[in-house]
Amino acid sequence: MGKLNRAGIKVELKKHYASQRKEVESETIDVLVASMLAVDARVRRMQPHTMGFTAFLAAQVRFIPAWTWAVQIGLVALMWCMACSSTSADATKAIVGVLSAASVFVGAPTIHASKQHGVAELEYSCPNNTANVMIARLIILGCSSSLSVAWMVRLVAASLDVGAFTVALWSCPPFFCSCAGSLAILRKSTPSTATALCAVWTIGCSATLVAAASVLPHMYNGASLTVWAGAAAVALAWLVREVVMTLRAVAAGLDAFSPYLARTYN
Repeated sequence: MGKLNRAGIKVELKKHYASQRKEVESETIDVLVASMLAVDARVRRMQPHTMGFTAFLAAQVRFIPAWTWAVQIGLVALMWCMACSSTSADATKAIVGVLSAASVFVGAPTIHASKQHGVAELEYSCPNNTANVMIARLIILGCSSSLSVAWMVRLVAASLDVGAFTVALWSCPPFFCSCAGSLAILRKSTPSTATALCAVWTIGCSATLVAAASVLPHMYNGASLTVWAGAAAVALAWLVREVVMTLRAVAAGLDAFSPYLARTYN
């Protein structure tokens, strides 16, 4: 965290209060600035031990709910059962896409836990603040979801006796679309509706995939791999954009990350 300076913090406070319905006097801002500078100076004199990001990332793993790992393992087990018991290769190909999308939804409640539990404002006051927490969650849940999809791809590839890269092309578009759409929803919606909207989005992605597979029976043929590769590239580009937008919103501060909260102050 950079050292606070009077001019900078005063500008930020004026911008913050300018968005409120109730006008705040300049004297009030001056008093608040002086208090914040005094607290900042006192905290710096204490010279607290700060945790490195690698250690912080490892520490954040314990805050991921155990049911998240359990559900992701359950999805992999379900894919294994489907791959072993299904008599339709096309159905198995569609299922791997559906379950890849579902593996993303599992982590949605944890991604926006700061908003959901009303602690985003508190996290912003910590050395490893909301931005670091968000980055850590995205890395941890992104890796766990990708690992789940990788196992499902391996199982389907072995079951259908096709290349793992081919199966990955089938699973990546719904996986990336589910990720990107969920991040957009979590960034723009309120905590009370975010999880439900993410569920609707995931179901929509899955339903679209199943409908396309039924209407286009040859969509999983070898000649369609170029189309799948293009769809995966477009979906990945969208996902990268949504990750950047999410991190920018978090880094911009509480008013950008939780605008609904600022509107409730008055």
